[in-house]
Amino acid sequence: MSNFLTKNWLERLLALIFALLLWVYVTGHEQSEMGFTVPLELTNIPAKMEIVNEPPAYVSLRVRGDSRVLNNIKPGKIKVTLDLSQLKEGKNTFTITREQVILPKGLTVTRISPSSLKIFAEEVVEKKVPVALNAKGIRASWKVKLEPPEVTVQGMRSRVEKIRKVKTQTFSLNKKDIMPGKSIKKTVELLPPGKGLFLFPDRVEVVIIVPPKGGKRP
Repeated sequence: MSNFLTKNWLERLLALIFALLLWVYVTGHEQSEMGFTVPLELTNIPAKMEIVNEPPAYVSLRVRGDSRVLNNIKPGKIKVTLDLSQLKEGKNTFTITREQVILPKGLTVTRISPSSLKIFAEEVVEKKVPVALNAKGIRASWKVKLEPPEVTVQGMRSRVEKIRKVKTQTFSLNKKDIMPGKSIKKTVELLPPGKGLFLFPDRVEVVIIVPPKGGKRP
């Protein structure tokens, strides 16, 4: 009888210990769900394409997992990357999937908002346009050259097509610069042709040949 009681007592003790350990494990690994607003990173944008509209900078997520992990996530540990290597001119629709969400191990995404994005893109093109000198104090008898006489404007197609010429910054001569029979060389910057447009080069050299006194223009 005493052996039976002893054996029964040991079994009860072991069962109690097992139940206690199970309770500690379950409470220590309690599952919960939390919301996060994380940065949206656009990657692999083709070199000859430019985004016209402004995609959202952040994405809202619902993430499920160990409550201790969720409560101790540091900024930057969760983010969304969207691969735009297939971006085409015009309207594009990209779906944000769970595979594009970078998460700490053991967590899962239950909801993504927005789950898709509409991105409008335009091809980046180049065109050569003439340079117009914006000058003061230059006489009609003087010979004026620009080097180079044309520059390349680069940007979105719809903007580049509207550009017919580019102007220089206001250029003026001092009297001390003017010497009959001599040439004058000055570098002058070009005025930006518009938002999102770039010039190559962004400045030109102005060459002015002043004829000798009483002489004709070369």
